[in-house]
Amino acid sequence: MASESNVLIFDSLSKEGKIWSHHVLRVLFSLHYKGIPYSFQGIEYPDIIPTFAPTALEPKDDPIEPYEIPVLKLQTSTGFVHYEMNISKIIQALEELKPEPSLRYNTPRTVEYRTRFGPAFTPILQLTVGHVPRILSERSAVAFCEKRKLRWGKPVEQWLEEHPIQQGLAVAEPRLRELGDWLEAVPGPFVDGDGPGYADFTIASLLAFVRAVGLSDVFEAVLGFHPAIRGLYDAVEATQRGNVWCQYLFENGK
Repeated sequence: MASESNVLIFDSLSKEGKIWSHHVLRVLFSLHYKGIPYSFQGIEYPDIIPTFAPTALEPKDDPIEPYEIPVLKLQTSTGFVHYEMNISKIIQALEELKPEPSLRYNTPRTVEYRTRFGPAFTPILQLTVGHVPRILSERSAVAFCEKRKLRWGKPVEQWLEEHPIQQGLAVAEPRLRELGDWLEAVPGPFVDGDGPGYADFTIASLLAFVRAVGLSDVFEAVLGFHPAIRGLYDAVEATQRGNVWCQYLFENGK
């Protein structure tokens, strides 16, 4: 039962103290939907590795970023503490913590979304990620840019020049229109029809990420690609009423 556990989420907030990462947002959407209480701890970007390296959290096989946000710390009523970073393990932990309502992580339509449309937002992510430093604190922005330069082999400024907004939108549009047609194949605004799940929270988190970094024109352009995409985002908003961390991403978003 959720009441028997304590959930703590670690995240690197913006300089205004707001959530921005799509990885974190989809987890927060899931927690709020399931009604699992949680607390929040902000962490500066350069402090991620030194914070989690001493813990029992298993690192990724990634020399540049062995640890990444979000990290969940779960403590049961018996005092047992464990950390989760892998998203599938996070979802599994939440489902075990409170089985209903389900996040529908492995339904046929959810699996089809991941395999068929998972890469559809890649051009949008590519044109958005270079804008992240401007919303971070100076210390986090410096560390973020250093990590990206190691991963990309080029500075963030060059990445931005090579991923212009209009070009990214043009590349993404056909696949996202196809996603909209696919969403319309079932009644209801969600991937599985009339009930939300993790796939819906993933799509909404990607859109919210674009808005969080200040690319409102891109956000509106993607919503305009297909009415089913806008319908899904609005439907996810209805599941997040009272979610104080995420509400700013839905205000005036229609």
